[in-house]
Amino acid sequence: MFTTRKSHAINLGEKLKTDQMFSPKLHHFVSLVSQESFTRVACCHRNVSCFAGVLGRLSLARGKPETEVRQLASLRTRLLVSSAPLFTCRTFPVSSYVQTRHHFQFPENRHQPILTPTKKMAEAQRQSFRAKHQKRHRRFEGAEVQERKLDRQGKVSIQVTGSGTRACPPSVLVIADSGRYLFNCGEGTQRLMFENRLRSLAKLEHIFYTRMAWENLGGSIGMMITLKNVGLPKLSLYGPQELTEFSKALQIFAKHEAIDLDVKPYTLGPFLTEVMNVTPVPLFDGSDRGQTSSRSPSSTTYPPSPPVDGPTAKEETTDAGEDQTEDDLEAESSDSDGKKRKAKDPFEVISQMAVKQRDSPSPKRRKIEDTPNMTIAYICKLHDMHGRLDVQKAKDMGLKPGPEYGLLKAGKAVTTPDGKEIKPEDVLQPTTPGAVFIILECPSEEFVESVVNNETMSRYQADCGDNTATLVLHMCPENVINDARYHGWMQRFGPTTEHLIFNPTCHSVTHAASRRIQAKLNLIHKDVFPLLPVQETDAVQQEIASTEDSPGNVRIHKAESYLRYHLRPHTGWDREFVQSPSNQPFIEEAMALTGFKERLDELGNQLTEHQQRCSTEDSPRYPEVVFLGTGSAMPNKERNVTGILLNLSKSQSMIMDCGEGTFCQLCRFYGDRVDDILANLQNIFVSHLHADHHGGLIQILRQWKRVMVERGEMNKNLILVGPKRMLIWLNNYHASCESFIHQMKFIELGDLSWRSEERTRHEQSLLTRLNLAEYTTVPVPHCFNSHGLVIQHEDGWKLVYSGDSMPSDNLIQAGKDADVLIHEATLEDGLEAEAQKKRHSMISQAIDVGQQMGAKFTLLTHFSQRYPKIPFFDEQLSHRVGMAFDNMRVSLYQLDQLPLCLEALKHVFTTYIQEMQETRDKKAEKETILPLQIALKIGKVVSEETNSDGKETEGQATSAS
Repeated sequence: MFTTRKSHAINLGEKLKTDQMFSPKLHHFVSLVSQESFTRVACCHRNVSCFAGVLGRLSLARGKPETEVRQLASLRTRLLVSSAPLFTCRTFPVSSYVQTRHHFQFPENRHQPILTPTKKMAEAQRQSFRAKHQKRHRRFEGAEVQERKLDRQGKVSIQVTGSGTRACPPSVLVIADSGRYLFNCGEGTQRLMFENRLRSLAKLEHIFYTRMAWENLGGSIGMMITLKNVGLPKLSLYGPQELTEFSKALQIFAKHEAIDLDVKPYTLGPFLTEVMNVTPVPLFDGSDRGQTSSRSPSSTTYPPSPPVDGPTAKEETTDAGEDQTEDDLEAESSDSDGKKRKAKDPFEVISQMAVKQRDSPSPKRRKIEDTPNMTIAYICKLHDMHGRLDVQKAKDMGLKPGPEYGLLKAGKAVTTPDGKEIKPEDVLQPTTPGAVFIILECPSEEFVESVVNNETMSRYQADCGDNTATLVLHMCPENVINDARYHGWMQRFGPTTEHLIFNPTCHSVTHAASRRIQAKLNLIHKDVFPLLPVQETDAVQQEIASTEDSPGNVRIHKAESYLRYHLRPHTGWDREFVQSPSNQPFIEEAMALTGFKERLDELGNQLTEHQQRCSTEDSPRYPEVVFLGTGSAMPNKERNVTGILLNLSKSQSMIMDCGEGTFCQLCRFYGDRVDDILANLQNIFVSHLHADHHGGLIQILRQWKRVMVERGEMNKNLILVGPKRMLIWLNNYHASCESFIHQMKFIELGDLSWRSEERTRHEQSLLTRLNLAEYTTVPVPHCFNSHGLVIQHEDGWKLVYSGDSMPSDNLIQAGKDADVLIHEATLEDGLEAEAQKKRHSMISQAIDVGQQMGAKFTLLTHFSQRYPKIPFFDEQLSHRVGMAFDNMRVSLYQLDQLPLCLEALKHVFTTYIQEMQETRDKKAEKETILPLQIALKIGKVVSEETNSDGKETEGQATSAS
């Protein structure tokens, strides 16, 4: 950090480091900033970027205009000879450089931040988008019901997003011209929507939930963050009353100041929207409506757990969102006299931190008897479609074309010039009643009686005229569908109603973009990039009953992801977007690349020679690293957010960070063997509290509990290492939504820190459990309480995981001589300012950390989603560096083979790499030429050149004119 005073200038020539990644045509210059540059400083309390013409960019650090001392964060200048033909530039040999001094005169509005043209455009679009939505909401909600502008003519379709399998929780998207309506938002829903080319995600303003279960809620965190980033001003959430507490709990790690969350409990229904009228119908388990429970029912019924040491999942829990604070989470317990004591067993109190039991109930705390065990069905009726205006008939009645036609379409009577009154029914065709569809969830047989005896839904069955449901979507397990009572209720809708089933038997093919990349990578290395198992479906098998052969003429179909049903203007099924399970088109696409087959043959010979030279046939398989997600921030089609499975042995494994969709990725990678993987799970490490690193934790814990209960291993525990504040979120969801904590032992990140004095008190049980010699967390520079991880096995190998971090000296020292370093590399080289602002690492920085650490191999991961397929990297990567991909499985002995695959990877992604280069060149041109034009408009530039030895040459003045 440098300071600049009014009385002198600072020469920063010695501070410039040559950037090796740019071409020789890109020469680096050093600017000498004089005191006149700061007489009228254009800065504010925020970070300001000021572009110094074609020669460079000046970034001013945080500072106030009133102070005399200005802090200069970074100063670098570039001259793009090839991309700036509009300017006459002197060329210099690479070994020399020119120092240039710029004098700027800025306008009087110096407190206005100077933004790049790209950022200005993005911010303007975001503000315009928000203003447009806010205006539409005010017009719709402020008007009387009769005067609200409704969508009566546009197209409306229903699309299956998730089919109900464990990898794709059930969700439905209603697609209309004026908006989107999502019913349930489980983990991976956002990624499935991206896959189906639904680019207008900003139209999603309403989300309905049928039940407070993670299958329905898990993707809401990422969805809300994405909608906030695109500028959506308001998001309406509908569902059970606990939804209010759920939205409040999200504030612990996902604050939504920029988006207004309008939570509407079902008791406020029915709800009028622009496209349809939605009527919520509560359904309760058992015949007694008064029977209640604080948890929503799970798809799997668990038997009662046997007694265990220390409270884990208690029947009465505290509400961490209201009366539980961080002071309650201290790893100490108290005697009856109030004196603190150390726990005899390190895990005794750690388990209590998860769910605490108190003798005296708190008035703020939710009790078991307060919340009914319920689900919500939604009856949706599209607005009636007005008939078209018969223009010829209106003319015959003496009405000429004009504003009166619009009044007639709006349902108002008009008068002709000769005094004749014309009513809408006189010139309009008959109104078409809006279609009705029902979405319901019946999670167990206990709810069947409530469904079949529901009076509200009976009004939309057969013989109800225009109100007869066109489509009923059932989110039910097979035992409910096969229940005689439920099947008889389905028959009451008659033969014209279509029924769509969502449950784990509805196998469908998804994520074609991910499978495309995996199929191509599999050609490069079949063991490191295994093909993903796909359970093929047959369209004929999906329709399990038809009008001719099903009892009672019930038309039943099984859900497939991306299957559509059109409701308006016509009805019917549409399989256009349903994906094919075959990988053959992807393989043919790769083999058609020029020279790719020859490159594969060459790679095969190199791998064979390497295996013979290193004798890898007898090398141990473990440890084995499986990358379940290698992206950052939010998922896209090709990369999921962070998740890493580390198989320590055949029967032991751990997870390092688990972003949203981690369990879904496990299901897609292991198929039917996923329960065996969960049974081997011993430990979960969460590096920090950002949602893309722990958004999938609850689902992992839920599924792990299910496996333990099904296999009768009720006393086995799972060790969770993470930030303390994460417990508030877990406890709140456990108490208000559903019980999922089972035998969970928690260790705070700081208790295992390499500089903690009491770390051995918690560490010994963990080391014994995992057969490790070291398990150390390392504080790293990212967000509050961010930590990396260093583990060393009893067999001698050592692994380091950075989490999210800038280059860290602590991590370098703690991970000395590691066998493998897994380091985040969010950004490409050249984005120093962005990396500093977001506290992430660039690719070259991550590689440098590995070199300083003495790591034998460095694996790069956590790439920005601007690089969905492959990051932009230097042509000369080290032979000790590799890049991670989703669904990549690699053992220690295979690491040296990854650099051999680099040339083949370039062949696979040749087109994409060229597109990235073109985009990068255009961005550099915009950041160079356009800011110069702005600078010339707002002031005068005076430049004085100096030779490389520091001697000034004759100065030249250039005015804006």
